[in-house]
Amino acid sequence: MKTQFFHREAFTIIELLVVIGIVTVLLAILLPMIGSAIDHSRRVGSEANLRSIATVFDLYIDDARGQYPASVEGEIYQTPRSILRATLPYWQSADQWNLLFHDRYPWESNINMFLAPGAERDLSMLPLMSTVFPSYQYSATFLGDPKIWSGADITSDEWDGLLRSVRRSAVRYPSGKVLLWDVELPTIRRDLERDLYSNLNEQSPMVFADGHTEVRVPARANEGVTNWAHTATHPHQYLHNTRDGVFGRDY
Repeated sequence: MKTQFFHREAFTIIELLVVIGIVTVLLAILLPMIGSAIDHSRRVGSEANLRSIATVFDLYIDDARGQYPASVEGEIYQTPRSILRATLPYWQSADQWNLLFHDRYPWESNINMFLAPGAERDLSMLPLMSTVFPSYQYSATFLGDPKIWSGADITSDEWDGLLRSVRRSAVRYPSGKVLLWDVELPTIRRDLERDLYSNLNEQSPMVFADGHTEVRVPARANEGVTNWAHTATHPHQYLHNTRDGVFGRDY
């Protein structure tokens, strides 16, 4: 009785090259889709953070009898993960608003809310350093009287009286006035221009004064009015300098 042996032929070089070519094409199609899905997921996560932060702001405003948060001259604030305590320059509340909430929402236990998904911070130098910025900026228009952005001439004697947070009831267009937005954008896979005086030309998650979130381009907001205060940290950026302040609208 004869036993037959079947020998399978190996792939030819041409067949192997065809398979490699197909796999390469599939990867070229799928990788951008996977990257886009990850970016979308992170944008959704950033919007969720902003909604949570807006809730934190609402609780603060309720306790402060309707006033938006702002630093108090001469008050000492606890810095993140540090033994250091420091004063906070008035307009810097737009960048480091998290210090105003440190007693209730300390950095170390709320870092996932303060940072956009994908953002990282080197905390190895703490407590030797105290400056840790969140991913989200707070519009400076909530830190000053609307007259600052009205285009009217302001005398040097008037400035001190205009540096105050505004009341929630003063916001005329809550659905069109941006409260905070993601300025870091860690979802963008390239270096962004970090100039403090430029207007970001990328899609940015943001939360409005009425609590709803959208993804919009800051550079396409309504043109702002320069903040002439000599200590202003973002004197030309649109969302920090809405015309007529909280009386105006960004979109």
